[in-house]
Amino acid sequence: MPDLPAVNIINQDTIFSGVGPGSLFERSTIPQSPKLIRVADGKGDRKVGSKTHKLIIRPAAQTNNDTLLDNEDAIDVSSEDGSGADVLLSDEPAAASDQDTLLSDDDGTDVSANTVSDSDTLLSDDGESDTSASADTDEDTLLSDDDGSETTKQATAGEDTLLIDENESEASTEDDETDVSSSEDTLLSDDGGDKAEEDASASDELLDGAVVEADAPEADEDPQAVATDDGKDGDNEGDKETELSAAEQHENLFIEDRYPSAGTCGTCHPKHYKEWSVSQHAYAQLSPIYLSLNNKINKLSNGSNGDFCLRCHSPVGANLGESSFASNLDRHPTSREGITCVVCHRVNKNYNKASGRLALIEGGLTEPVFGPKGNAGLQKALDQPDKFRVVTDPKESGRKIHKESKVFESIKTPVFCGTCHDVTLFNGFRLEEAFSEYRTSPAAAKGVTCQDCHMGTIQGKVSGYEQGPAAVVGDIPTSTRKLTSHLFSGPDYPVIHPGIFPHNQEAAAFKTMREWLLFKHEEGWGTDKFENSVSDSYKFPQAWASVDDRYDAREILKKQFKLLDFAKEKRLEILKIGFRLEDVITERADEGGIKFRVKVANGTDGHNVPTGFTGERLVWLDVKVTDRDGKVVFRSGDRDPNGDVRDGHSEYVHAGEIDLDPYLFSLQSIFVTQNGRGGEIEHVIPIPYPQFALPRVLPSTTSLVFTGEPATERNHKKGIEPNGHRWATYKVDSDAMTGKPPYKATIKLKAQAVPVNLLTNIQDVGFDFNMTPREVGDRLIAGTQVLWKKEVAFKTSVSALPSAVTYEAQPQTKRSARRTTIKVDRK
Repeated sequence: MPDLPAVNIINQDTIFSGVGPGSLFERSTIPQSPKLIRVADGKGDRKVGSKTHKLIIRPAAQTNNDTLLDNEDAIDVSSEDGSGADVLLSDEPAAASDQDTLLSDDDGTDVSANTVSDSDTLLSDDGESDTSASADTDEDTLLSDDDGSETTKQATAGEDTLLIDENESEASTEDDETDVSSSEDTLLSDDGGDKAEEDASASDELLDGAVVEADAPEADEDPQAVATDDGKDGDNEGDKETELSAAEQHENLFIEDRYPSAGTCGTCHPKHYKEWSVSQHAYAQLSPIYLSLNNKINKLSNGSNGDFCLRCHSPVGANLGESSFASNLDRHPTSREGITCVVCHRVNKNYNKASGRLALIEGGLTEPVFGPKGNAGLQKALDQPDKFRVVTDPKESGRKIHKESKVFESIKTPVFCGTCHDVTLFNGFRLEEAFSEYRTSPAAAKGVTCQDCHMGTIQGKVSGYEQGPAAVVGDIPTSTRKLTSHLFSGPDYPVIHPGIFPHNQEAAAFKTMREWLLFKHEEGWGTDKFENSVSDSYKFPQAWASVDDRYDAREILKKQFKLLDFAKEKRLEILKIGFRLEDVITERADEGGIKFRVKVANGTDGHNVPTGFTGERLVWLDVKVTDRDGKVVFRSGDRDPNGDVRDGHSEYVHAGEIDLDPYLFSLQSIFVTQNGRGGEIEHVIPIPYPQFALPRVLPSTTSLVFTGEPATERNHKKGIEPNGHRWATYKVDSDAMTGKPPYKATIKLKAQAVPVNLLTNIQDVGFDFNMTPREVGDRLIAGTQVLWKKEVAFKTSVSALPSAVTYEAQPQTKRSARRTTIKVDRK
């Protein structure tokens, strides 16, 4: 069997149906479907519970694409093998050709197999037995357990191993924790005290005795066994295997010989690490919204978009050859760090606008790095190894540091940022143009760089740089120099568990990512209020059975929340610089109605606002006009029940349940594609639909020199150019007025990372970290920030209802337009 790429990540066991059209969605559970597994082609029946389901195998539509296979009993099942065909595990024996071996145990006895040389081994356990297998030399091993017991796996060089557990057991894919050895996979599974162990020679071993609580089916995780309060091990009685602690695993994870982790760099660069750890660069790969959008785009384009998004969101993952569909829970630790240290400091070539296709220089911590200053600061430590207690030989004991820091001039220039911040798809579609906007901006003409605004003391403004040591080796700082900020604030913000983000070495050493996902911090775990009142019958996951662990976790989260609050302040700082709420001009306020204009300006001269992924950046005006009793007489910029503004992408507007907002002022770009009849149609996700059967993203067949982008799709921008502005006009009809002046307008300029309608369009592929669409949507809305707020009073002269008054509007000159005093709330 050939090496197999990872399948689509998403472990989603809920569907949603709402009271309104396309709403996000009341939760309802569905019967657990068969897990994904890869075996030889074949058909058969699959028993799920007491019901037998027909399994149908169909060829995949496109290489590198996961196709959902139909099931006659409405159970969704899918998988992918390396040859482009989707296959399912059936109860029929595996084909004898190519030495496939099937072992089945239905009576509770132990079974095991060890096959060698180009063979595939499949183990199935339907009773209460232990199973184990070791496959040598280019072999894939699959285990299936149907009784709720546990399965674990370890993948080595050139091997893909998939373990499946179909009831309340776990599918553990901790590839992060494995070492690579000579073409040999060793798998040890501990189901209740017994162990199966292969000879350690020329192999790597992983012991895992994870336990899943029966009352917590949502815990699709692979935690390490944790001792309970009574001193017994968290696994079944009789288990005498010593488990690797989280701290030991963490240490093993960061023994990197190819791409060192930011946690490793943070030892000597604590300031840079702290800023980076909560940055959007650090969140780039972890974002479940990004990952699901990537999967949805590939689903719509039949896999033809490939790893295009991964190349910028996780260059390390792209260089490692990871699947763009893989869950972050199963990625290499450095890969899930997104734009991590080595992504910028292990680049030695000018790539220009390459949309993230970077060949990173491989090597362990002691290998050279590339930066703006060269070796001057580092040489001080290298010249005094005894004082700084450092070594540059990876085999030598001591504090390891880079043997050299090489000058890379490009890292100081805007074109270096443009490598990923100008995104042009291979069909010519210009998705993001931050760098292109900068190149023609007043800032570029003055010689101001991206780094001057985004790596200085104030986020988004030319403000100079901090001064200090670039590193602290031990307790000894290096020489003082210019320090750049690595916070990189912007419009995005995290929606995932705070135990996972910001990146935190202490948190990673304390518990695994899967374990952190089980910690319900919202309920108050680890606080006196909760712990002193919790019932003895309250069921905790095994990983959090110890009250001491819960208190320790709470202390870690306090630091995480502090970092998140810091990042929130800095995000508001840069957004308030980029977006300005300026003049409010009243054009009329009398018995005929109220009419006024609001000016929104770009406070920067370096690029448009919004910039980057403008098709999903929601910046809008929320306007409300009330009478003296507080009754609302006018509304624009409000949300529908899903949390969307009332634009053309609102599910409720589309269904006719609520009215379109004709006065909506939004700076979100519009994606449009050619509709095949000479016109264009709006899309949340712009995938062109050609005349042939399968939509694909293909290179353009015509020159784009004159058009700049393909005729099939384009990005209709609605943002504001550098130093520019836009006016929003609002009118309150006379028949809406109550005759109770004065009327007051409350105007808010708001920013949200992405609109909720994006979630409704990608929710069918699920979300990473087992998050539901409603959870993601709620946290997305909660992160919305009010950038500016103003209040305006309209002193009309009427006291009666104006609906009986006939009034014909007369054109007004700019000189005669009435103005009001504006109260500005800068909080």
